[in-house]
Amino acid sequence: MAQASAPRNRKPAKLTPAKVRLAAEIRDQLKAQGGAAHRDVVIGRILQRRGVHGPAAERTRRALLSAFELHAHPEPGSEARRLFDLPFGPDSYRWALDERARSGITF
Repeated sequence: MAQASAPRNRKPAKLTPAKVRLAAEIRDQLKAQGGAAHRDVVIGRILQRRGVHGPAAERTRRALLSAFELHAHPEPGSEARRLFDLPFGPDSYRWALDERARSGITF
């Protein structure tokens, strides 16, 4: 039997210029992967490209996860646009571009 996701008790993430930049990096990496990839691959390639290691890598990883969540499930009234999707459900680690964002990719 699958467990339900834990309720979210944290305040919703706020859209900031840094989160917009991180979302753009995620979007670019997903486009390079054909529109979808495991989140560890996406994050790993971004960290590698930036040359980030150690504690800074963990901070950046958490920031990338937050930016993905903000743009995968924007709160009503948020300025964040829906860019990302979890195609295999909420417990999946597979990240994908939202259908509208994916339409611009040519193979």
